[in-house]
Amino acid sequence: MSDNNLAITALAVALAALTVALGQVLGQYFATAEGYRRCQASVMGPLADKTRLRWRWSQFRFETFYTTPTIMLLHYSKESMLPTSEPPSQSIDHPDHTHPALRMSTFSPRSTSPTNSITQSQRPNRPSPQRLIHSPIFILEGAGSRPDKALTPILQHLEHSDEMVCWIPFLQSLHQHEIELTKLGCYDMSQATTPLLKPAVTFQERSWDFMSPEIVRPFAVTNVSHIAVMARRLGMIWTDFRPEDGILRAEGNGHVLSSTSVRSIGVILQYMNITPYPRKLSQESLFVPSRDADGMAFGILPGFDKLGIPSFRMGNIGEVYASMNIMDKSHQASQKIKDVRGIEPNCTFGFSDLIPLAAPMIRLRGSTIVRLPIPTEYHAGLTLHKEGFIVFHNRLKEYIANGNRVEHSEVKWVLKAYESLKSKYDAWENEAAANDRGNGRALEFLEDVHANWDKTSEYFIKLEQDKTHNFVYMDLIASHITRAVNYWGDGWKNIREHKARDHYGLCNWMAEGMHKYWDYLPDIARDMAARNGLKDEYLVHAAWIMMIFRAFCWWRCHWMTSGKDMIQEPLRIPSRYWGSKFPVYIG
Repeated sequence: MSDNNLAITALAVALAALTVALGQVLGQYFATAEGYRRCQASVMGPLADKTRLRWRWSQFRFETFYTTPTIMLLHYSKESMLPTSEPPSQSIDHPDHTHPALRMSTFSPRSTSPTNSITQSQRPNRPSPQRLIHSPIFILEGAGSRPDKALTPILQHLEHSDEMVCWIPFLQSLHQHEIELTKLGCYDMSQATTPLLKPAVTFQERSWDFMSPEIVRPFAVTNVSHIAVMARRLGMIWTDFRPEDGILRAEGNGHVLSSTSVRSIGVILQYMNITPYPRKLSQESLFVPSRDADGMAFGILPGFDKLGIPSFRMGNIGEVYASMNIMDKSHQASQKIKDVRGIEPNCTFGFSDLIPLAAPMIRLRGSTIVRLPIPTEYHAGLTLHKEGFIVFHNRLKEYIANGNRVEHSEVKWVLKAYESLKSKYDAWENEAAANDRGNGRALEFLEDVHANWDKTSEYFIKLEQDKTHNFVYMDLIASHITRAVNYWGDGWKNIREHKARDHYGLCNWMAEGMHKYWDYLPDIARDMAARNGLKDEYLVHAAWIMMIFRAFCWWRCHWMTSGKDMIQEPLRIPSRYWGSKFPVYIG
């Protein structure tokens, strides 16, 4: 009996030892799953369900696979609620490119791939660019009534902690922002006339084997161009933007972005929302969510294709001079700007007219969101201010009353349209009334002014198509700008010499500046004749009058800033980063 007890005891000890040994062996093998504990729910939220282990027989160890998003901006058009197609060779990350027309496949919270994607056995060890392009793309709120099933668990996950990756609250902030824009009519695709850029994500599975030892949490991927746009849309202002040096910092509207440079990886961003989620966004902080508006934050003024107007770079004074020299081959106008800046630093009087004269209508129909980034140092011009409106109106009445040839009916139409807007809306002539309302301008007012701007476009398009006149709208802009740069000096000269005209109780130098604009009209007619042989000076007069009215309409449909920020924003992103593929990671 004692021998049996001894044997049983020995067997029990042996089994216990075996169990301990097996546990130690299994523990050692599971310990080879590097990064697995850093992909748990407290770190990745709902996406932790997609973390998996794969046994590698050749190395006798576990490999950790985790799923994180690539955050991007999608180029959408009016024709479809899906991204417009592009050749497979093009990158999906360029803001000026369109994206693959991929249907939004159901992405089950517990599946490791979309239901229509490749199988587990077909999945390569490393994600390839081809697989990234063909991954389903999911749109944040704004493209439809609610986000896809793939995003719902992430966007509704509210249990944030210090351990959690910061790209989850970043996505939630973008989602909340898109909800506000949708409520305000910015994504009414039935009325869209310009391509929109919308935040979206695609999920990609990655291996922890290729993670830098310095990284302790899985990161999301984006690029420097997209993060610059998304941060600005959220109301942040970039205070430092040097991605080559690993330095990026933006803050504002309750958000903070800061960066650190990690060896073998690159720039890692940390995001923090210092206000509770969900939060009510200020309507004043919202920008027009279009490609053209986003480009202006990089100092790029979009062109108007229908009239053959190119884009202009004007983010710094060097780009201003270069743009000026395109219009004036003699370089005299750019020299005049240099002379003025010697007296009034940061000011480019006259050149700023290029913004409302050359840009397309960026404001979206059906929406009251009209705020745009400031594309250059000094954006304000006479076509923005009350002085310009009132003097133009009175000089136009005098022009017609003095017996000038007005067989061009467009001149009388401009007067009638101007007086109609003036009688109905106090914000028409008074930029203070318009700017104080910012994004709160009346929709009826915006739609009415927008419709008048459209009529000016129709006029110039027809005029260019009529080859008997040989009229080119861009030439008219150039002729005007090359003389408008003189208005500040000429206006003050008239005031000093007591030759100034009626200022109607307004700011003297700006009112006199609009008088000078009218004084330059004969010179503009002569210049148009020299440029392209257009001999009908009264046609040039009519076109110029229509162009100035067009600029008035453009400004009343857009708002950049007012007050102390009238001259210069804290920082504009250099234009070379527009469309940059420079990778940025969000930790």
